[in-house]
Amino acid sequence: MSMGLYAPYITPEMEEHRKKVREFAEKELAPLRQEYEEKNLDGLGKEFPWDLYKKIGERGYLAEHIPKEYGGKGESFLKEIITIEEVARVCGTFSVIVDYTPTLVCNPIFTFGTEEQKKKYLPPLVKGEKVGSYALTEPNAGSDVASIETKAEKKGDKYIINGYKKFIMLGNIADIFLVFAKTKPEAGARGITVFILERDMEGISFPKQEKKLGLRAAPTSEIKLENVEVTEDQILGGPEQENRGIYVALDALDHGRCGVAAQGLGAAQAAFEQALKFASERVQFGTPIISFQAIQWMLADMAMRIDAARLLTYRAAYLRDLAIKGQIERRKVTLPASMAKCYATETATFAAHRAIQIFGGRGYMMDPEYVPIKELPTPEKIYRDCRIFEIYEGTNEIQRYVISREISRLYGIKIK
Repeated sequence: MSMGLYAPYITPEMEEHRKKVREFAEKELAPLRQEYEEKNLDGLGKEFPWDLYKKIGERGYLAEHIPKEYGGKGESFLKEIITIEEVARVCGTFSVIVDYTPTLVCNPIFTFGTEEQKKKYLPPLVKGEKVGSYALTEPNAGSDVASIETKAEKKGDKYIINGYKKFIMLGNIADIFLVFAKTKPEAGARGITVFILERDMEGISFPKQEKKLGLRAAPTSEIKLENVEVTEDQILGGPEQENRGIYVALDALDHGRCGVAAQGLGAAQAAFEQALKFASERVQFGTPIISFQAIQWMLADMAMRIDAARLLTYRAAYLRDLAIKGQIERRKVTLPASMAKCYATETATFAAHRAIQIFGGRGYMMDPEYVPIKELPTPEKIYRDCRIFEIYEGTNEIQRYVISREISRLYGIKIK
């Protein structure tokens, strides 16, 4: 079990699920971690772990909350969060597989899609037969969704899409894209529509693949959309959802931020376990360094933050489950999701930093021979991988803005 203390919301069934996922991750994923790391040292992500992706899909670990009639398992979202956490504990890159397409592509299609769209797109995505990508970010539009410049001009019963997407995770290998475009530019954020595009459509290209600090086996690319012709039935949710893309984006990000929080949680747990084991075995001045107060306090700070991050993350996922079932308003998840994402990802960076410090020179090295727990990544890899967690799906500065806005709303205070 990954925690020493009792965690609310977690049932014995969920702990059994955690055990199975952990065994799978340590046995099937961990042995290939270094291989894919070395294949992608240039950071381009050209060697994507397709074999693992399909294996994870076959195990039913993708988008587990999707109902059985659409290819999923109909499990709770909290169970899915545990899956992401446990895979992230073994490898940040591999955690992208169980988090990105399920939370940012499968969930929006399930939540907003027509019945036909759900039946067509969800089964192959959930089974790991196809990859999905969320195309929102642009060269001049990141956190400011309203400033996207990609346009979809309506001509008769068709739309012509032109634009450029930037920093799109899994973009150049995806089969299905959720593309955000302005159909009513003068309306700003309320003039955005989401289209479901497929890879073989004419006019879609991938001009640049990014070199990255971490998550090296998960490619990130640009997407160029040049006179891409689509029909009304390719609007996510159908024609009646035209100009309602901002609601898709906000809901998807609430869902996705829970997933990123779980990624941070798993990374922090790995850093802590490696540091604790190393400190108990590393002898200096005739005693294990865990005997030194400086090391004890670093470990104590890591443990406290991880436990707090876990509670925040599980609460957000629990509430998201209630929202999916229609038992609470979806807006009620915004605040806890932002809190969880912000705190858990900063905890990951903190824990990775402290782990490197406890390891000393060995923590700075890429060679796995320097870590005591071979199933888990090196501190330097954890640090490189988790650094993006504070940035994507809304920077932590944006999370603090969202948190302040939601708190002010709860207390009846108006802010711009």
